[in-house]
Order: sequence, then structure tokens, then C-alpha cells
Amino acid sequence: MQKLDLPIPETGTLTKVAADLYWARFALPFRLNHINLYMIDTDAGWLLVDAGINQDETAAHWQMLLDGPLSHQAVAGLLITHHHVDHLGYAGALSAKLDIPVYTSASEADFAHWMFTMADDEFADLVADTYVNYGLDEAHITQARADKGRFRRHVKTLPDFTIIEEGHLFPSRHGTWQVRIDRGHSQGQISLVDDARGLLIAVDFLLPRISPNISVDLRDFDDDMLGHYLTYCEAMTSLPDQTQIFPGHDWPFTDGGARAAQLIDHHHQRLDSLLEAAKNRPLTVADGMRHLFGKSFGAHELYFASGEARAHLWHLVQQGAMQCEVRDGTTYFSTRSD
Repeated sequence: MQKLDLPIPETGTLTKVAADLYWARFALPFRLNHINLYMIDTDAGWLLVDAGINQDETAAHWQMLLDGPLSHQAVAGLLITHHHVDHLGYAGALSAKLDIPVYTSASEADFAHWMFTMADDEFADLVADTYVNYGLDEAHITQARADKGRFRRHVKTLPDFTIIEEGHLFPSRHGTWQVRIDRGHSQGQISLVDDARGLLIAVDFLLPRISPNISVDLRDFDDDMLGHYLTYCEAMTSLPDQTQIFPGHDWPFTDGGARAAQLIDHHHQRLDSLLEAAKNRPLTVADGMRHLFGKSFGAHELYFASGEARAHLWHLVQQGAMQCEVRDGTTYFSTRSD
């Protein structure tokens, strides 16, 4: 993997990364403290890629861009790549302010509506019941029941979505961006590809420094999200080395095929480690989380770390390497005896 020699954009500024592609960096209020957003220059005006989280700092940053480097032409639309709050949160406010269409995939719109319309108590109870299934301790379960409005804290309003499908084309001033839709980090994340120029806006599916969070789908525990993500990574291993990749976090880079291979190895190491640990005794998700990460988490990170441990354990079940059973409301994962 090779980091591109590009300056990280300061607040209120854009870095030009291709003939018609610009990069902005917005602040986030949690440990992953920033998100990369992109602006594509088209004949119709700016196509914005993701909106940032809903907070005053995001609103102020957008106003600086709209009054400054984006001000010489209209904004034509907003593309939301997936429903996670750091990408979607400010979309409702931004689209209302600019009176623009908001594009996303059907599965991302569906999941966003499900999260947004669920009552705060209902979602808190869902997470708490999930933590019981995971075998987490009573303090975490009680904390989950009290943690109401997790999604709507950062997504105050949802926009009206215009649904687009894989293969949809967004012409720009110097090329054409084609929509790719994949599962794993989310239910149907959109990436944008300009093969002719060797450009890929990969967002959160292919990151240069960290592994994207791969968590279980709370609506469907039987969906093998890690399996979906590994399928995506296998496809990415064939990327030409010179393809320039623009991620949702950290910095643009090349040699994406090698990075995808690293991520595959990373997840297989985790799977092997869980299998080895399960030789001693059946594992709960809480056991698996402690084994994989070896540290305690606050409420925000616990949600993702536990979901990732569950996704790995379930993938092993799907591959026939483990079996699971529920005892007193908690699921236990063990190596197969046959």
C-alpha cells in the first residue's frame, strides 16, 4: 500500500485529488475523529459524496465550504454511501438547505428508515437483549437499556431518498463514475468507480490503516456479514496497483489489491484465533470479544466490538467449523465434535 502525496484538507478547504474530484475532512465526536467527504465536479454542479454527522461543527464546516470553494456553482445532488451516522447524519439538514436530491441504495435507505423510526425505548431494549444473547455482564446490559436514541442523536432528520442501483452512472466533467454496491461493513454500501481513469471512491470498505468494522445485522443474526465482506475483499485483490483509492477515513492510497489481501489475512487470523480459544471451552460473544481485542470498551465502541466478535463467530458456524446453542438466553459457540 502506498499513501498518495496529497495534503490533508484543513477545515473549510478542499484538496484536489483528480481532475474533477475534491476531498474535504470533517471532524467526528468519537474515537475515529474524522471522516473524509468528497465532491465531484459535474456539468450540472457539485455532486456531494456523504454528509458527515449531525452536529454544530458539521453545519459550520459545510457553510464554510458553500461560501468558499464550492460557491462558484450550484450543488446538484448528495450521494449517501451508507446509513452509518458519520456519513448520513447531516444529510437531512443539508438536502433541505440546498433543495437537492439525495441518492442511496435501497438496502441502505431501508436500514436507515428502520433505525430512525424505531422508538428510543424499543431500540435500547433491542440492544440490551442482544447483549444478553452475547453473554455481556449486567452492567453493560443496564447501560444499553439506558442508552436511548443512539441513532437519532446523530441523525436528526432523514432526507427523502432517491434509490439508485448497481451500475448507475454519474457523469462528471472529465469522466464517468459507476455505482458499485457491496455488503459487509453495511447492508449495501455504494462505492464509485471510474475504471477508465483508475479512480475508486471506496469509502469504508477499503481503508488504508484500520479494518472496517464488520458487525452482525441486528435484524438478521443469521446473515453472514463477514462472509459478504471477504467476498468483497477477494474481488478487490484484482485491482490494478495504480488505482487511486479514496477512503472514508485516513488518506488516499494505491496498491489496493495488496491492502485487500492484508484485510483477508487479518480476518482469517481472527477466525483461527477464535477456533483455538474454543478448543478449551465454548465461547460466548463476550468471550470472543475479550479474546480478539483484549481490552474494555465504552458504550459506543462496545456496540461495534461485540457486533464484530459475533460476526466472526457466526462466520465460523456458516463455514462448518463451529456450532452454537442457546442456553438461558445466551448463545455459546463451540468447535464441532464430529
